[in-house]
Amino acid sequence: MKALFVVLLFAQYAHAEAGLSYLGLCSPSWNCSESLRAFNGRDRIVTGWLENTFAKDCRCGERILKSERAKTIRVNLVNSPCLRNRRCGKYEVFSGETITSANRKVSRRNRKLLRKYRAVLMRFRSRLSQAKGEVACYVAPCLECDLGASARRVLLNIVRRRLPGCVPVDSVIGGRCLAGTVCERHGPNPRLAAPCIADLDGINGNAVNLEQFGRRVSTCDVRYYWEPAYNCIRSNSFVDPRSRDCRYSKGTYRRAKRKLCNLSLDQSSGTC
Repeated sequence: MKALFVVLLFAQYAHAEAGLSYLGLCSPSWNCSESLRAFNGRDRIVTGWLENTFAKDCRCGERILKSERAKTIRVNLVNSPCLRNRRCGKYEVFSGETITSANRKVSRRNRKLLRKYRAVLMRFRSRLSQAKGEVACYVAPCLECDLGASARRVLLNIVRRRLPGCVPVDSVIGGRCLAGTVCERHGPNPRLAAPCIADLDGINGNAVNLEQFGRRVSTCDVRYYWEPAYNCIRSNSFVDPRSRDCRYSKGTYRRAKRKLCNLSLDQSSGTC
């Protein structure tokens, strides 16, 4: 793959970056233009998405990568919550699996399952190869991963081999993160030490004191704001991600711009 992107090393993050956890960004109905306006006037686009779950293709992700603007992205390759909740669509890497069976198969390097995983990874790599400008790339094998350390290590090693320009992230639902990775945890009170990524995913950021949250995770590489609209969640009833309506009003993204300011360590700029 051509070296068309620049990875920022852990040590360069003297201050954490504030970002928007647009996990549903790959949906065909996602309002890409409006969602990106939240970053107008800021030095970088700082966001991230979930591959494959909302769509096989990712037009908004491609648009971000091809932008000349500097950007920091955090990409989750596989959906683990669907495994935990036993509602993975047929298109998911863990479709038909339980936590136990997925853990066993990945640990034993099951060819069929790893072939599906690599296919998702390679689609992302193809998009990344077309990136322009400066890109800080973080990749987590699976979102809120339920797999044990041995299985996660298998997936992370594939990321290291296939995406050598990206920083490997261990996004865990419980237990310790693996050594040599950026540890990612979710919620308003994550127990983290640098290098790390903090994400409010699962907790509506509208109900969180963002300045306190930002200070609490100030040593992390990135801290992300999240609200249900970023997963295209409109009610308490489950809707398959590929059937969700991700068209939100301009007000949703005007609010996102304000939330970025609340989450920023330095609010002295004209942007805020």
